[in-house]
Amino acid sequence: MLPRTSLAHISVYKRLIHTSRPSFNFVGLPDPTSHLRPIIYTTATSSSFPSESKQHPYSLREFSDDTVDHELQWKLHREQLDAFNHAYWAESNTRFEAAKSSVLAALPPNAPTEAHEHALSDFYKKWVVQEWARQDEYAAELRKRTFEDLSLSAKVEFQRVKKRSASWRFL
Repeated sequence: MLPRTSLAHISVYKRLIHTSRPSFNFVGLPDPTSHLRPIIYTTATSSSFPSESKQHPYSLREFSDDTVDHELQWKLHREQLDAFNHAYWAESNTRFEAAKSSVLAALPPNAPTEAHEHALSDFYKKWVVQEWARQDEYAAELRKRTFEDLSLSAKVEFQRVKKRSASWRFL
């Protein structure tokens, strides 16, 4: 029969299994142009907003899987994905607001509310049709980059488990 273990003894085992230090990400205020709330990565390199696209000084694909720091590659990829998303929506929303204001400016100053509603309804319909191909390209690229991000995050977790299991000691 096995000896009975206390809760304190079990918590020691839990700490040995899960020894990674916690990291927290913060969500910033919405950007006035893109209307996206930026994620501020506490473990990120130095940027607080993903407006600058960061590149690693060397191609990380040059190295074998044993020497690649997947965590750094994943952090850079997340920031690049956020920058891509922000740039798309900032540019799209800027063009949308400019086109919408030109439609409203074309109306006479004393036009009834129904005229405004009809003009905006036509504008929205044309905008959706006009932007469909561009939106489809963006969605395809976002899906591709998101799957790359998921792949990198899985590699990071695998690397962490491998590192943890390499130093595992049975008590």
